[in-house]
Parts: sequence; structure tokens; C-alpha cells
Amino acid sequence: MSSSQGAGIVAIVVVVVIAFIVFQVVRAVRIVPQSQNHIVERLGKYNRTLDAGLHVIAPIVESVRHKVDILERQMPEIMIQAITLDNVTIDLTLAIMYRIEDAAKSVSKVQNVEQAIRTAVIGMVRSVIGKTDLDGVQSNRRQLSDEIESELTVICAEWGIVLSRVEIVDVEVDSATKSAMQLQLNAERSRRASVREAEGKKEAAYLAADAELYQAQRAAEARRLLADSEAYAVSAVAKAIAEGGQPAVEFEMRKLHSDAMKSLAGSSNGKLVLIPSDFLDAVSRLAHRASGPS
Repeated sequence: MSSSQGAGIVAIVVVVVIAFIVFQVVRAVRIVPQSQNHIVERLGKYNRTLDAGLHVIAPIVESVRHKVDILERQMPEIMIQAITLDNVTIDLTLAIMYRIEDAAKSVSKVQNVEQAIRTAVIGMVRSVIGKTDLDGVQSNRRQLSDEIESELTVICAEWGIVLSRVEIVDVEVDSATKSAMQLQLNAERSRRASVREAEGKKEAAYLAADAELYQAQRAAEARRLLADSEAYAVSAVAKAIAEGGQPAVEFEMRKLHSDAMKSLAGSSNGKLVLIPSDFLDAVSRLAHRASGPS
């Protein structure tokens, strides 16, 4: 082998070595994006997790085996059939959102994250729904969602997963149950209408009774006032007679006579009445005798 050939081989070897070194240096430098975590293995065993930023790994002995997205994501809606406490078969639609919190656990503890979540959700939902009747499922969706999420959090924590939201989107029942529910709803509406009508009549009766009572009280008050006024008038006349004697009697009699004449004159059936001229004198004398000497 000539010296020129030897020099050529050495140059090729040097180039290969340099290229290998450059390749390993390039492999050793890792830039991790904000949305990912990289899992570093050393000789096939988990070593560390690389967060976002610039990192350097040991070439040859270390390598990045997994690149895990840590962004929050939503699984496709899950349809689950379950039986309630009152033996009604329902179909539930669930929406689940999750994110990877521990990338190392998510690649070492479970092979398919979403499939594992789906399996756990189905079992847990059926367990929770089995303890609740149909009315409770329809009226307490938020409470049931929180209970399901709480139960699943413990399981998913072993896989390095955090469930950010579990929501019961829809609840469907079979047609026979729907018909029965509609009949029950109509019956309940009829019952409420009857109760309201009865309460209205009862209230109206109370109001009518109160009105009659008020009217009777006002009439009694009017009669009492009239009686008091008449009693006062009689008392005033008696006092005037006692104090004024014959002139007061004559004045009162003339007043009564005048009122009687006016009444007869204004009446369509009035008749002419003749009163003796000495009538007033006789009445005055009687009053004077009754009152005694002054």
C-alpha cells in the first residue's frame, strides 16, 4: 500500500470520526417545546423527564424514548348504558377532559391512556348510577359528575393523569319509560291545577266572609252612632224642657207641627188635617203641670 493510499484511508477515518462526534453532539442537545415532556432512558431504564427548554443528554448511553404531549385534551364523547336504582335502563353521554401531569407514569404504567380512562369511566359510572334513581340522575347531574370525577381521580393519579372535567352531557331513556314519564307529568300537572283551583276557591271564600264581616261591623257601628245621636237629641230636649219650661215645650211642639205640615204638603196622598187652635195651649198646660211650679 502506497503512502498516498494510507493517507487517504486515514483522512476517511478522521472524517467518519468527526462526523460521528458531530452526530452525537447533535443528538445530545435537546430542545423541548412548551407543550411536551421528553422521557430520557439510560441504557433502557427511565432516568429523568425533560421539561420545556434546552437540555443536554449523554450520547450513546442516554436517549429520548418518548415525547409526551402535556396539553389538556378532550376525549371523544363516551356512550354508556347503565341501570338506575329503580331498574330503569338509561343511556348516558359523557364528555371528559384530561391532561398528563406525570409523563413518566403515563408511558410506564399504561399503554393506551384514553382506552384506560374509558374503561375506568364505564365501570365507575355504572357503579354511581346504580345507587341513584332516575329522578336523581336527571336532577343532580352536576353532583353525579363531581362524584364520578372524584372516584376516577384516585385511579388516574396512578397513571400520571389529571381529569380536569367530567360532565354528563345527556341522559336518554327508552320510549316506554318516556311515555310513562309523560303520563306521570300530565297527572302531576292536573293535580297541581286542581290544588290551585281549590286554594283559589278557599281564598275567595275567606275574602267574601271577611267582606261580610266588615259590612256587618260597619252597619253595627252606624246603628250605634245613630242611637247615640238620638239619645243625645232626647237628652238635649229633656234638658231644654227642664230648664226652659213651657216656652221650650211650645217651641218643640211648634217645630214638630211645622215638620208635619211640610211632610203632608209634600206628599202626593196628603189629606187636609184640622188641628184645634187650643191644642197647643192644652199641650203647653199639661207640660207646665208636669214640670211643677218654678
